[in-house]
Formats: sequence, C-alpha cells, structure tokens
Amino acid sequence: MTSQQQNAPRSSARVKRSRVNPMASAALITAAALVGVGVLAVQANGSAPNKAPAQAAVKQQPVASTNQAGQPVAPSADPLLGLPADSGKGKRVVYSLSKARIWLVGDDNKVQMTAQAVPGTITPDADTYKVSKWVTSGKASDGAAVQYEVLWGTRLSPTKFGFDAIASLPPDQMPSKPAAGTKTGGVRLTQNDAQAVWQFATVKDTPVVVVS
Repeated sequence: MTSQQQNAPRSSARVKRSRVNPMASAALITAAALVGVGVLAVQANGSAPNKAPAQAAVKQQPVASTNQAGQPVAPSADPLLGLPADSGKGKRVVYSLSKARIWLVGDDNKVQMTAQAVPGTITPDADTYKVSKWVTSGKASDGAAVQYEVLWGTRLSPTKFGFDAIASLPPDQMPSKPAAGTKTGGVRLTQNDAQAVWQFATVKDTPVVVVS
C-alpha cells in the first residue's frame, strides 16, 4: 500500500456512520438510568413493611416524675386537676379527704395551685371552716417540728386543724404519715407547698372547704 493510500481521507459516508449524536447518547443513558431506578423501586416496594413507620413505631410511655426522695409526684400541668365540684365559690382552700389533695382557688374561681397532702390522724368532717391563725414554726400535737402552720377550724375549735410542713425535710419532699397512736389535725405538705398556702391564706377567715 502506498503512502498516498494510507493517508487518504475517509469517505463522507463512512464518517457519518462512525459519528454518534451526543444528544441521542445522553437520551439513551438517561432512559437506562430511569429503567434501573424503576426496577429498584419495585424491588424496594416488594420488601417494604405494610405499615407506615409512624404506625409501626411503638409508643413510648411517659416517665413519671419524682421528687428528691424518689417518690412519685402528681403532674401539675393542669392546675384544675380533679377540683371537686360543689366546693364553694370565691377565694378558698379546698381539701379533699378521699384524694388527699388541696387546691388554692382565687377570687375568680380559678385554681392557682394544687398539691398532694398527707392527712392527719384527726379527720375533719366535710364542711366549711375558717383560717384563724398562722405560726411560723413550732411543735405539732404529735411532737413533730413543723413550720408554715396555717391553722383553721370551727368557731369553738379555731385551731383544731391546720396545714403545715415538717421543718427538717428538703423543700420538695413529701412528709411521712404521722406515727401510729399519735393525734394531730395537721395536714402535712412539702415545704414549698406549705409556704404557698401560707402566702395564699394571709387573710383571717379565709374559707377552708373540706370535701369527701
């Protein structure tokens, strides 16, 4: 083969056959990719769980809050928690014997606070009483050192009952039940709750409504 034959240009028809349209090549690649994605989607759909993640997820139980002593604390997000019906009107302290709980209710009949309580060994009758006296610190009838005493009772026994707190306990720790065989009309609260009652019932004759 001569040198002229080796360097001879290719025919125009041959050039056309060897060239590939760039647009067509991109279209083919895109189509192939879409087909691959479709296949993967079908495979994934065939192996996917029937339930959506939100439905299949196990609902976690809320963790109960506790105080410093490890005792459970009632939730306080809803201040109207269990407010007994027919417990009076206006500013008052409501005390439920069956629930061992108090509520501080303002002049607008809205609950300002609710707290768990430890009943005394002397139980008041369901009735309306009046606050008569306040004692910063002292000794209760069962011998316990208490503070933030808000005393209440009837006209004949105005200091027979009271709300108070054990002086030696941390601010948010619930007190224990009075010792067996002792007599006290003190309704025990945490230090924080007793102080709140002390600040709330600052006016003599503030009603204390006791319900069953």
